[in-house]
Amino acid sequence: MKMHCRSIRPVLSALGGAFLLAFLTAAPVHPQSNRERRFAARVSPDQLQRVVRQLVHFGNRLGGTGSGDRSAASVQRALRSFGLKTTVEEDDALPVYTIDDWSLTVQEPRRLRGLIQYAALAGFSPTTPVHSARLVLLPSADDVGSVRVDSQAVLFDGEVTESLCSDLANAGARALVAYRTLPSAAYTQGAMITMLPARTDNPLPVFDISNTAGERLRKELGAHTPVRIRFSAHTRFATGRPRTVIGTVRGTSGREMIVCAHGDADSGGPGADDNASGVAAVLELARTLGGMVNRRELPRPAVTIRFVVWGSEIHSTRSYIRRHADEMDSLVGVINFDEVGYGKTRNCLYAEGNDVEVNRDLLTTFQQVFEAYAGKPGFWKEATTNPSQGGTDSYVFQGREMRRLGVHAEEMPSITVFTDAWNTVRSLPQTRGWRSPVWHGHPDSVAIDYSPYYHSTLDIPRLTTDKEPSNMLWAVKATGCVLLRTAWAAPTER
Repeated sequence: MKMHCRSIRPVLSALGGAFLLAFLTAAPVHPQSNRERRFAARVSPDQLQRVVRQLVHFGNRLGGTGSGDRSAASVQRALRSFGLKTTVEEDDALPVYTIDDWSLTVQEPRRLRGLIQYAALAGFSPTTPVHSARLVLLPSADDVGSVRVDSQAVLFDGEVTESLCSDLANAGARALVAYRTLPSAAYTQGAMITMLPARTDNPLPVFDISNTAGERLRKELGAHTPVRIRFSAHTRFATGRPRTVIGTVRGTSGREMIVCAHGDADSGGPGADDNASGVAAVLELARTLGGMVNRRELPRPAVTIRFVVWGSEIHSTRSYIRRHADEMDSLVGVINFDEVGYGKTRNCLYAEGNDVEVNRDLLTTFQQVFEAYAGKPGFWKEATTNPSQGGTDSYVFQGREMRRLGVHAEEMPSITVFTDAWNTVRSLPQTRGWRSPVWHGHPDSVAIDYSPYYHSTLDIPRLTTDKEPSNMLWAVKATGCVLLRTAWAAPTER
């Protein structure tokens, strides 16, 4: 089937969305509606925070594991309690791991015994009995052949790769202790969590530590201090099937939209911001909009809305598309939440990717909502659309990605809403033709805010979502208003 670029504008216009067209083509002032204000008043920051804390309590929620299954069951119960029809779908099988126990301490010198805190065992590390070894410094990955590592543990600052682990194991190393220094405040106290290849025969355990601990150990080794560490790991590997949970608000047509977030902490850590915050946003939208429909404060939308929490980031999205290949032509848009719980340097709400033409109309509506409410009590201070960055579920719904999955369907808008990304600030050239009056930065570039706890052992509520609960609130309010202007085609209550 030949690919066609499908705009959300004619699709919803064909459903009686003349009112939508008026909004999409409106001039710089984009008025609020009574309906939007009633919706926004019902969004609860306390509810958002409670959901995040509960999800983090389950563990890393990796798809196909016990914590993932418990999280999925909790999400399903929540959606049912909102009065939504719910289904749970098992995704394609994938390798999963469970860490039963592990330890890493400095034995000698005694003065450093409390140094290592908030460390982590890398995903898919092999089981290793309790062992004691001298710690040696590996200055770079190229120095494996020039540093004696036989029967030693190795300290390394940099990216842990499959080839590095293999080279160290072949040279006789017993363990790798790793950390990452970046030009930001990231990982000062907590560790960036490494994920090894998803297999059972990784050659040695990898222990992730904070930059503070790593630099102190490096300094001691540089001063020729004999350092000995004690470590162990007990892990299990299996094949699991992530569970994706879907709650549906039925529309009046055969068209559908997806509002989604990945339910796992894909790093293997606590994942409060990444991505319990996104799941909380999906559930709060389902609670508020679904409740308004059930109480008949809203009519049924013109478009069926599916609130989806993926069992495993990217993997479950691909499984869903393959499983629902025959239904992809009825899908008119995807709005994905990923990291809406924090932001180190700004108070900004982002909607991504304005460099993809098929996203134009949906992102134009987001920008109109951004401008209508910016600076109002309970709303964002600044907001903007931005170019694509990749790395999240919305990109799997793009035409070229679906073709790789063997699915041929018309292209649709697929965007991500977030408040922070990655582990250091990134500056992107703004897409030509896109400007936002409520963006406070340089008009020709977008500074993407970041989290110093990204993929870390300290991505916990106390440091992220509890600290800035307003971020989740903004994401839900903005997206709800956009849905009211698109999925509900009602020419009243201006």
